[in-house]
Amino acid sequence: MTGPTAYAPHDTAYLMPGQPDPAAARIRLLCFHHAGGAGSSFATWQQALPPDVAVVPVQLPGREHRAREPRFRELDPLVADLNDRLGTLLDLPHSFYGHSMGGLIAHALAAYRHTLGLRAPEQLIVGAVAAPHAARPQLPFHDVPDDELIHWMISVGGVPELVLRYPDWVAKAAALLRDDLVLAASHRPRTGERLPCPIHVLTGSSDPLLSVERAADWDRHTSAGCRVHVINGGHFFTRENSGTVTGLLGGLLSGRP
Repeated sequence: MTGPTAYAPHDTAYLMPGQPDPAAARIRLLCFHHAGGAGSSFATWQQALPPDVAVVPVQLPGREHRAREPRFRELDPLVADLNDRLGTLLDLPHSFYGHSMGGLIAHALAAYRHTLGLRAPEQLIVGAVAAPHAARPQLPFHDVPDDELIHWMISVGGVPELVLRYPDWVAKAAALLRDDLVLAASHRPRTGERLPCPIHVLTGSSDPLLSVERAADWDRHTSAGCRVHVINGGHFFTRENSGTVTGLLGGLLSGRP
């Protein structure tokens, strides 16, 4: 018996190197990473989810194997590019998971495809991010020095304190984070638009950036129902409580209550 084959579409830039063929699965879970992060943050999910689910981390340019590519700083051109280059996968049954900034990207991509009359995800699952219409905390990414920006990211669990020992790492991490925060801030949802798929919102019980009450605001963006799931942990509960997260995702993707 042979193992899964590597996926080789026309353009593989958004997929991780060595991605097993996601077209062969019952459903695909496309995962969008947080600001300052990368597709490798979902590296352990495939082993934790049922075998008929293909985990597809989406790698944005400017990091890891795409480090030399220019980063997007506007969401609309990124979404159009994602739709063009991932289109063959998005024509098959799929769901989205987006964490923090990734949740806004996942929502914007689903909304973009909905306006074009294209296939919607079976469900939109977002974590640690307020609804697109909601006012956002004033994040310190415009004029603050690199080390202050990184200290802020450390305070919400986004990067380890070890980074501070290496000035080159601080500079690179801060530049990536600034660009991603500018990208996230460019999201402008269309007024009154509702997706035809259910939305599930995961929020950390002690997340300083998203309360349970604000998580429920996502119900404005769907005509198919919205449910909030509280996970023990902070903004990066996916690291602190990964087993609970993948267990919940496995249930949602298999259709279990």
